[in-house]
Amino acid sequence: MSKTTEYDLNSLVDTERIAKELANTFHGGEVIFADGELGTGKTQFFKFIGKYLGVKKMINSPTFNLIKLYNGDKYTFYHVDCYRLETVEEEKKDLGLDEVLGDKNIIAYIEWPQFASKDVLNYHPIIKLSFSYIDENRRKLVITDER
Repeated sequence: MSKTTEYDLNSLVDTERIAKELANTFHGGEVIFADGELGTGKTQFFKFIGKYLGVKKMINSPTFNLIKLYNGDKYTFYHVDCYRLETVEEEKKDLGLDEVLGDKNIIAYIEWPQFASKDVLNYHPIIKLSFSYIDENRRKLVITDER
């Protein structure tokens, strides 16, 4: 049974607090879908999750690489950005993620999941993060946790 929670993110402090709360629920194998318009905070949220789970490297958007890997204290993090796959044919969207999704040593954070392959889109359970603008400085975050 999924649980949905809404948050108003009025500052980076709010964003960091919610990311830390979510990170504290991880047991390994989580698959997170993050969607929302450009600039709504998807990558920033991942940076905070990584910080609280021991990633020491600088985290930045994998837009041009599609996938970046980070090592934390307990988990390997797959940071995936499917934005550039929007116009790619289905059979060319395979990023090899079906082999890692759900692995207890891995947490996968997938931005723009709507452009991923059908195999990724059909994976369950997921944690879905939906970011949207309230105004120029504030965001709304809806978390649907299917775990």
